[in-house]
Amino acid sequence: MKPDADGTIPAHQPHCLGCGPENPASMGLKLRVEGDRVLGSVRFDRRQEGAPGFAHGGAVATVLDDALGTVLILVQRPAVTANLNVDFRAPAFLGRELSVEAQCERIEGRKLHLVGRLLDGKEIIAEGRALFIEVDINHFRRGGQELPENWDKWKAEAAT
Repeated sequence: MKPDADGTIPAHQPHCLGCGPENPASMGLKLRVEGDRVLGSVRFDRRQEGAPGFAHGGAVATVLDDALGTVLILVQRPAVTANLNVDFRAPAFLGRELSVEAQCERIEGRKLHLVGRLLDGKEIIAEGRALFIEVDINHFRRGGQELPENWDKWKAEAAT
């Protein structure tokens, strides 16, 4: 999987809860690559509401997990979330354009240490730290679904 010429990252799969355009419950997360970071935007709506007018904490965590998972494109390693810690700093109001950023902090063998944050302007809404573990692409085949076309590079590497 790789970014388009303008750096935009297509949804990593059409039904993804974070970014999938074919999922009616999707957060609608839009991401792009800029240097060594993944940047993006999201606007929560009533489908992601927790307390009245606020996004549910699970929705915030989902956006961070999806952005962190997209960093895998930059480091060119298929991996899965092993641990995600989210520190909530301020409310995520519905209907506001929020920005998200994520990057790789370090890699130790199969362990990828990733960091990200969700912002409302300059105010930090939430910060996330995650441990992802690199896996063989066959791990994803266990789901029984055809892997997306944009995973061709990883699928080809698994065939060799």
